[in-house]
Amino acid sequence: MILKLNRTLNRVRRGFRKDDSGATAIEFAFVGAPFLFLLLATFETGLTLFSEYSVQSATTTASRLIRTGQAHSGGFSKVEFKNRLCAELPAMIDCDKIYINVEVRNNFSDASSRTDASDNGQLSDDATDGSFDIGNAGEIVIVETFYEWDLMTPNLMNLLNIKGTGTPPPNWLANHGDDKHLVRGVAVFRNEPFD
Repeated sequence: MILKLNRTLNRVRRGFRKDDSGATAIEFAFVGAPFLFLLLATFETGLTLFSEYSVQSATTTASRLIRTGQAHSGGFSKVEFKNRLCAELPAMIDCDKIYINVEVRNNFSDASSRTDASDNGQLSDDATDGSFDIGNAGEIVIVETFYEWDLMTPNLMNLLNIKGTGTPPPNWLANHGDDKHLVRGVAVFRNEPFD
């Protein structure tokens, strides 16, 4: 009886040793999920950083119209300025979600206080109802643009537990609610003597 059991166990053990056809599937199950997770995190972060670069670049370019006096002499309204800004943005950014705030400041240290745009995951009234005062020659102007970037994988950074600094610690990628990243472009300058 024991000999028969021993032969049966040896036969089963040899069968497992020779058959490795499922090893690749099992290895992929262990490695595939973390790889796809890392790939999604990299892709999401790259797109978010690209949106930040695009909004800041468009803000800088469009602000030059104010700085050089072209917006002043052309009698630009907020809508015309936004159209010029949107012409500089890539197609992946929805211009309907861009908000603009343009204000004159007394000095450059006053320009360090910026608009508080985020209010519990929603754009604040200060951001959505921003002013549009392009100032006169020689005045200091701050141009702020705000954009809500929708994350494709909203809970990705919560799973990674990546936190920023501050109290309470903000999530680095989803800094505007659980599923959005608030992108902000800022330009501060003194208007040229265009009069």
